[in-house]
Amino acid sequence: MQTETDQTLQTLLHILPPGPRIAIIGSTAFWHPDSEQTCQLLGQALASIPGLVLLTGGVSGIGEACGRSFYQRRQQLQMPPQVFHILPQGMAAWDYGQTLHAGKDMQERRAVLARMAPVYIVIEGGPATADEVQIALSNGALVIPIARSGACARDAYAQISKLARVDTGLWAVLGDAAASVEQTVAAVMAVVAGFLQLQAS
Repeated sequence: MQTETDQTLQTLLHILPPGPRIAIIGSTAFWHPDSEQTCQLLGQALASIPGLVLLTGGVSGIGEACGRSFYQRRQQLQMPPQVFHILPQGMAAWDYGQTLHAGKDMQERRAVLARMAPVYIVIEGGPATADEVQIALSNGALVIPIARSGACARDAYAQISKLARVDTGLWAVLGDAAASVEQTVAAVMAVVAGFLQLQAS
């Protein structure tokens, strides 16, 4: 028997356009000095993937910085924006992208968002992000933690160790505090590209 969460999930998945889906999860504020730039460059890079659908948790900080950057770059490229924010029922829509509603509160929303994508990119993050990571992992999603951003991303990186489907060198960059923002974003994009190629084969 389907739960309310299952029903909401299926409803939202039918609303989303076809194409690969990636969710960005993390802190509602920037704690690491490189996080804002990382989000901006990552959003721009992800926007270049044809047909990609970007999901955010609809909150400020990591999700907004990456989502807005993605949206603006898509406009420049004259491509469909395809950024969706998942928020609890009754919460106001964002001024960019499309806002969808799931659950009565943030906990119920997390239970849905953490099952909506096959790929989750984690930057910083606290207990709520950790909850999303665990749900995503339990559902077989690829979780890409930018460990050098600290907090939940660092913890997830340690927990996941190294995934068999990810190149050892790329995985090492994600945890390297000495890596530049550009190197970090390039590593994330290479992991994403490898995953998408595998899915398409």
